[in-house]
Amino acid sequence: MTDPLFPQWQPMRSMLLVSVRDDSDLPAAYRWLYKHHVNDSISQFAPYVTKYSTYRALPLSPSAEDFGTYNFIMTEHYWLIDPFNGGGAPKGVAFTEHFNDEYLTITRQPTGMGLRPGVWTGSREGYHPTAFMFLPIYWEHEYKGPRSIEDGPNYRWIFTIAYPDGVDREEADKWFHEEFMAAFCALPQVTRALSSPVLDNPRKSPFHRLAEIWFENSREWESAVETVWKTIPKPDWATHDRFPFFEPYKDCVSIFLLDRPESDHLEQFRGYNTTR
Repeated sequence: MTDPLFPQWQPMRSMLLVSVRDDSDLPAAYRWLYKHHVNDSISQFAPYVTKYSTYRALPLSPSAEDFGTYNFIMTEHYWLIDPFNGGGAPKGVAFTEHFNDEYLTITRQPTGMGLRPGVWTGSREGYHPTAFMFLPIYWEHEYKGPRSIEDGPNYRWIFTIAYPDGVDREEADKWFHEEFMAAFCALPQVTRALSSPVLDNPRKSPFHRLAEIWFENSREWESAVETVWKTIPKPDWATHDRFPFFEPYKDCVSIFLLDRPESDHLEQFRGYNTTR
């Protein structure tokens, strides 16, 4: 194990997806985020984080729940080291993060298990735990693109999947690349497509792969899904019969975002400043 005084240099990115019960929970969830959590995170992680941003989830499309879609935020970090140093909580910090059971309840997480539960308990009608995963700095696969900021608006569909236990990862990835992603990339509605494996070390969730598929708006996404679900064959190893062949909120979690964060915290955050 790495000496806690000399953590290993390990550049990587992370994404953290959070959901709330419904829009009535947004005032309390946002108050926690900007009054407590961003302060805590900057205090703890700023010495070894180069970017820390939060994106607001876009409204859910009619078919979104079939893909385990979360409705609150995605937070992205770029790390220089593993902040947990091989453990289950941030190491070497003076203050712990502030949260309480009220916050865990409104964000549909099991209470008593912390902000990043080590045991996944997600389900469509039950808990929607924080989906937290570490990723390589660079995308492993770029299926479609490139795209510049001048090419039009971007409606980003970010989703992460967990393959069933015992499935050969290479076989599952082959289906994902050659069937799933290829079917979407063949459509004119898709403007950009990328994916990477979720890192095994450090591992904070059950998911194996994260991908982004971009469109110009939600109508284009709905149109693409309506086309693709009829053409992609169900893999032999799938345990969920309905497209996308991953059980939503259990084996598949997703979110819809813009290309611009709501707040680039290290550059923009100035505290919890209220109305006058």
